[in-house]
Amino acid sequence: MQPNVLENLSRQIIPAPPVLTSKEAGWQNVFLAYYQHPGAEVHQHNIPFHILEVIDPTSSSDHERRLDNKFLSYKLRGSETCFCPAHTNHWTSWQEQLNFTVLVFEPKLFTQLATETLNGKQIEFIPQWQIFDPVIQTITSVLKADLDAGCPTGRLYGESFAMALMTHLIKRFTISNFDNFQHYGELPKHKLKTVLDYIQANLAEDITLENLAEVAGISQFYFARLFKKSMQLPPHQYIIRQRIELAKQLLHKPEYNITEVALECGFAHPTHLSRHFRRLVGMSPSDFRNS
Repeated sequence: MQPNVLENLSRQIIPAPPVLTSKEAGWQNVFLAYYQHPGAEVHQHNIPFHILEVIDPTSSSDHERRLDNKFLSYKLRGSETCFCPAHTNHWTSWQEQLNFTVLVFEPKLFTQLATETLNGKQIEFIPQWQIFDPVIQTITSVLKADLDAGCPTGRLYGESFAMALMTHLIKRFTISNFDNFQHYGELPKHKLKTVLDYIQANLAEDITLENLAEVAGISQFYFARLFKKSMQLPPHQYIIRQRIELAKQLLHKPEYNITEVALECGFAHPTHLSRHFRRLVGMSPSDFRNS
């Protein structure tokens, strides 16, 4: 997915610019744009991406919308979600300022996910509106918070949550209900060791889901599920724990100051190290060093 293409597309469709986007984050499987937008009209468009629109919990407005041959006129409420599949004719307008998040997905990612986890079954999305889904709200909030913080633990965090959201959308918005995804075993021991060795050798780098899947020699979708089954943790949580373990070792070395420890462990800033260190160790890095 090309962030520049999606950013330009959003500028052509939505009148005012977003206040936050995932362009700099470099996520590979989703593009996010957050708007605090005055009343406006979005002219009819038809784009080759799936669009998820999530209204902020405290935002609302009278609005009208057309999705293919469906015309809607009602008051948008906080926490409402609208899903517009690729190649749907879409037009909308609203009266008051709306704060909302737009999430953009490439259809081919869903096709690949369905091929690998639904025994090759075809998926067909249908437009949906007036959806109030706590899973969508939670993941959207997590992704926005990660962007607000500057993606302190790298791309893997956002990409992992985006993939979880994609799986949820297949279950929630397809014509057929796919409640039971194919069950997986664990990563073969030799592949797991190769992946863990790669992680250990690259803790200071911005490790991505694509990197790890390539090391394992499987797709991102398979990898995320098999790794979690093998380690009882999703990849991003495992990496954060390993970074904290490395930090504990480096804090015993007086030649490293806190900033240097943070950078050596893959954290963008000492405050990011401190937050995760307190959560996992129960004290600040400075207190740990002096203990």
